[in-house]
Amino acid sequence: MDLVAHAWLFVRGEESIRLTSSPTGTLLIFGPGDAHQSCDFTDATTLTRFLESYQQRLLGDGWVLAIVAERRQDDTKVPPEHERRVRERRKRPE
Repeated sequence: MDLVAHAWLFVRGEESIRLTSSPTGTLLIFGPGDAHQSCDFTDATTLTRFLESYQQRLLGDGWVLAIVAERRQDDTKVPPEHERRVRERRKRPE
């Protein structure tokens, strides 16, 4: 199974905001400046809805989407020290 992480970079003048979503349902928000926050979601639909709303608000406030990135990782090639976390993630109830 492939795990996909997405990232978006918004800029406005000299400021930037970076959003990163993980396959485990966590959204990390960095910026502007030293501001940061982490949001955990129980399902992909809720994460997607929040992300779309947040991005629309940024665009409405004058931010410009500069970069969109995607990183895929095959979880069958997980380093041994992270195998337990991958197994636990697979066992989560839906």
